[in-house]
Amino acid sequence: MSGKIEIKLRRIDKLDKNFTQISNNVFYLLKGKATAYMVYSYLNHRYNTNYNYAFPSIKTIQVDLGIVSNKTVVTAIELLEEKKLIKVIREKTSINKNAVNKYVVYYPVAINALTEEEERLAPDEFIEMMAI
Repeated sequence: MSGKIEIKLRRIDKLDKNFTQISNNVFYLLKGKATAYMVYSYLNHRYNTNYNYAFPSIKTIQVDLGIVSNKTVVTAIELLEEKKLIKVIREKTSINKNAVNKYVVYYPVAINALTEEEERLAPDEFIEMMAI
């Protein structure tokens, strides 16, 4: 597939609570990338709505998912960043020491979203006055 597509993304804390939801569009965006899909699903699961990010360490992700290599986790995170499914906040606790990364997770709402005119004609929610 060539060319570009437009993708609308929303922060994961806007989804329903008490279970992990994964947008069907993630299958399309991560096709053939099973480890990235696992890491994305895991970050969704670990997302803390009080802080609006997940913050497991690379090692925790590796152990919890049974991934053998630290580098495999890092590569998956880099792909998720490239696909704009996560935003990684990297901070330092001191000059030579990194803090645990914070992961803001996004989910793809629409691929090739509606134009402004189509959105006006078919909004995702509306109020209609009806006779009773």
